[in-house]
Amino acid sequence: MEMHQLRYFVAVAETGSFSRAAERCYVSQPSLSLQIKKLEEELGQTLFDRLRRGVALTDAGKLLLPRAKQILQQAREVEEQLKRQQSIEDVPLAVGVLPTIAPYLLPLVVRRMLTSHPQCQLQIREDLTERLLEALVNNEIDCALVSLPAEHELVEIEILAHERLLLIVPDSPSWPQESCALKAIQDFPVITLHEMHCLGQQIDGFCAQQALQRRIVCRSTELSTLQTLVAMGLGVSLVPEMCASRAPVEGCRYLLLTEEGIQRAIAVAWRRDRSRGHLAHHFVEQVRDVLQSGALRYEPTPAL
Repeated sequence: MEMHQLRYFVAVAETGSFSRAAERCYVSQPSLSLQIKKLEEELGQTLFDRLRRGVALTDAGKLLLPRAKQILQQAREVEEQLKRQQSIEDVPLAVGVLPTIAPYLLPLVVRRMLTSHPQCQLQIREDLTERLLEALVNNEIDCALVSLPAEHELVEIEILAHERLLLIVPDSPSWPQESCALKAIQDFPVITLHEMHCLGQQIDGFCAQQALQRRIVCRSTELSTLQTLVAMGLGVSLVPEMCASRAPVEGCRYLLLTEEGIQRAIAVAWRRDRSRGHLAHHFVEQVRDVLQSGALRYEPTPAL
C-alpha cells in the first residue's frame, strides 16, 4: 500500500469519478486506474462499484476511506513538522554565556544539542553580564546564561539552578580533606576573581557579610589563572563548583564550605518583548537538565 495509491483512492471517492480524480491528482486516467487496481489486488477487496455514471464505494471502500484520510493527514503533518524543523535549524542560535560558566557547562550542553538537532548552528558569545544583557536587548543574541544580579527593564530573568562555591587551597596536609569554614581565608593570602565579573562581586559580598578581613594579593579575570596561582602555594580562593568538577588543577584542593548559602544563582535571560523559538527553548531545557543532573557536582575525596 503506497501513499500515492491512498491519495488516488481518496480523490476517486470524493469526486465519484476516475477522470475527475485524475485531473485533481495531475496524472493520466489510465495511470490512476492502474494504481487503484493494484491497491484492490493488494487488499484483496473491491473498493469501488463501477457504475454507468461514475463510481460508488463498496463496503470495503467505505471502511478504508476514513482511515486513508487519517493516514494522509498524519503524513502531511509529519512533512510540515520536518520542514519547520529544517527551517529552524537553518537559522543559527546565538547564545551569550558568562566566561565563568561557559568552559564547564557548554561542552555537555552542546553535545546534547548536536545529538538532538544535528543540523543546528550554535553561535556562542562569552562576555560579562552587562555586555550580554546589552547584546540581548539589541537582538544580537537569542538568550544569555548569566548569574545574579542581572537586571534590565527589557529583560526577563529565569533562575535555572543554584551552584555552590568552594574554597580552593594548595594541596597540603595542613588543610582539611573535605570541608572548611570560609573564615579560614583570613589567615592566608587571598587570590580572588576580578570584580569586573559578577562572580567576583558575589564573592566580595559573601566575605563582607561575615566581616572577613582578607589580604588580597591578586585579582585575576581568569579562573584558570587563579587556580594555577593557588597550586603554586601563593594563596587561597573561591571558585564555582563546576570549575572544580570539570577542570580541577593538580596541586589544588577543593573544599566544601561549612556555611549555608554561599552559592550563585545561574539563570537564563530573555528579552521580554521577543518570541522564544523552539531551538532556544530546547537549548535552555538542556542547560537546566545538565545543571540539575549532578553532572557538574563536585564530591571531595574522603580521607583514608
